[in-house]
Amino acid sequence: MTACKRSKRERKSGDPTLFFILKGRCMGIGFDPKKEYEDIVETAAANLGFSVYEKSIRLKGDNSRIIVKIDALTPISHDDCAKYSRELSRILDEKGTLPNYVLEISSPGLDRKLLTKEEYKRFAGSPVKVIYEDNGGKCAKGNMLSAGDDAIIVLSDGREITIQYSAIKSAHLDY
Repeated sequence: MTACKRSKRERKSGDPTLFFILKGRCMGIGFDPKKEYEDIVETAAANLGFSVYEKSIRLKGDNSRIIVKIDALTPISHDDCAKYSRELSRILDEKGTLPNYVLEISSPGLDRKLLTKEEYKRFAGSPVKVIYEDNGGKCAKGNMLSAGDDAIIVLSDGREITIQYSAIKSAHLDY
C-alpha cells in the first residue's frame, strides 16, 4: 500500500494518511469498491437492454462472486444470460481490479418476487401469492386482477381482495 500525495494543509495537520493506491488508483475515505462493481453490473445490463432485478456482490480476493438476475419486458432466455455474462466479464476484465471471480447469471424465474409497483402492474392478470398485514398476517393466493397506484386486487377463493401496497409484506408469482 502506497500513500497518495497529500496537500500541504493535510500534511501539517498531522492526520494519518487516509488514502491508498490500489492497482494504480488513488482511493480514500468513503470509497466503496462494492458500489463500483454494482455500477458495472448495471452498465453491462444497460448495454444489452436488460435491467438488473437483483444482485449480490461478494468481494473476497480470489474468491469473489457476483450473482445477478437480469430482467426485460420479454422473457429472459439462456442465450440472454450468456450474452450478459460475456458483457459483464468483458467490462470486469478491462477494469482489471478483480483478479479472479465467479459469475452466476440467471433470470428471476417463474416464481419471481414482486418488488415494485411497476412489476405488480406488469404482471396484472398473473397468479400470485401475497402475504399482507390486516390485523394479523394474511395470505391471498389467486389471480391478480389489477394493480393500481395504491393497491392491488386479487381474486382469491372466489372473492376480490383489495390489498394496499403499504400492507404487503411479500408477494411473488405463483405459477
